[in-house]
Amino acid sequence: MADEILDAHEQSERARRWLQENGASILVGVLLAVGGIIGYDRWKDSGQNHRAEALVKYEEVAAAIEKSDKELAGKLIEDIKKNYQDTPHAALAAMEAAEMALSDQKADVAASELSFAVEHARTDALRQLAALRLARVQIGQGQAQAALKTLEKVVSEGMAADRDTIKGDAHAALGQRDQALAAYEAALTRMDVAATQRRTVEMKRDDMRGPAPVVAEAAPPPAAAPAARADASAPAATEAAAEESKGS
Repeated sequence: MADEILDAHEQSERARRWLQENGASILVGVLLAVGGIIGYDRWKDSGQNHRAEALVKYEEVAAAIEKSDKELAGKLIEDIKKNYQDTPHAALAAMEAAEMALSDQKADVAASELSFAVEHARTDALRQLAALRLARVQIGQGQAQAALKTLEKVVSEGMAADRDTIKGDAHAALGQRDQALAAYEAALTRMDVAATQRRTVEMKRDDMRGPAPVVAEAAPPPAAAPAARADASAPAATEAAAEESKGS
């Protein structure tokens, strides 16, 4: 029994000495752990507040556009793009700016805004939607080859019909009838039979099936005018020579 008491006392003394030697470091570790938890919670709350602010500002953009206050909408959009790039609302705001630019016939501005949206989109779906719109604008700018490159970013099955339709438009703009026909047919196979745009795509497909446009041959050049005038002046020259011989 005495041995057991001695062992227990010795173990207690060892534990006390260990706590004296290591207690400070344990306390620091605990404080750091608690501080980390608190810091993470604050960081998480800060991120949520940041996204909430972006949402509020985006709603203000929508309200300004509805009131046709493009100046205010433009300022709000620039603020979102500058200070909230890490939220989905930056890309959404850029897409709103592109719509306003297109309504003002500013295709270059629209293309720039949509390029921003593609680059800063926080989700694949948003990135691909912006790419579809950018490709349409590029075709309108006469940049069909660039549009085909942009469409490579669109891989979602849900956007495949729109992607193939725009791809057909790009090939048609480049004069590539076979590729355009294939793209339109692919779009129709992916498109619902009741889709509102189906008839338009069918018409485009049928245009590609028709005969290639015939280039008119150049008309032959007209007869040389000086030769005709020379022929017409021949009788006059004969008469003048006859009169001169009579006089002599």
